[in-house]
Amino acid sequence: MVYSRDTGSRVLTFGVSGRLYKSNVLLYDHQTDSLWSQLMEKAIAGPLVNTVLEAVPSSRTTWGAWRRRHPHTRVLSTDTGYDRNYQKDPYSGYARVGTIWFPVGNVRADLSPKQRVMGIEIDEAARAYPLDQITLYPGTLTDRIGERTVEIEITPEGEIASVRTATGDMLSPVFLYWFAWQAFHPDTSVYRP
Repeated sequence: MVYSRDTGSRVLTFGVSGRLYKSNVLLYDHQTDSLWSQLMEKAIAGPLVNTVLEAVPSSRTTWGAWRRRHPHTRVLSTDTGYDRNYQKDPYSGYARVGTIWFPVGNVRADLSPKQRVMGIEIDEAARAYPLDQITLYPGTLTDRIGERTVEIEITPEGEIASVRTATGDMLSPVFLYWFAWQAFHPDTSVYRP
């Protein structure tokens, strides 16, 4: 999920606070030190509490697929002045372990806690799409969430190319573990092919 830094009254810059809420990282803004929940899409503490962030449509893809579509893309340097191996995922071990390290409350048994899902919320209705199920079928998956029809375009490589309403409005899905999605969306439905 990508958000605009412009809240209407000011443009913010963000950092990682090191704090968690329902096992999901909280950000902070450098201007006011307010804490922001990515999955709630708003500030949850500090001077900007309840200020909402605007989601910006974005793509989630592999570097190879992006490079094929955009061969002249420039990449930021990993020469940051910090001694860190940017080729190594610092969270790779977490993905392999089946347990949740920090509490989130009760986890619904619809899916395994660490199953990767794509979550969509539209008009206060939420649905989780198990990635290992929907990416097997390239093309356009048409579904209804609440009163709205959504279209999920899946490439032959199994990537989610776009998510939009039937009228063409781009949506901003979030990719995460089931336990996190259901912790923030307790009434979510789960897509079943």
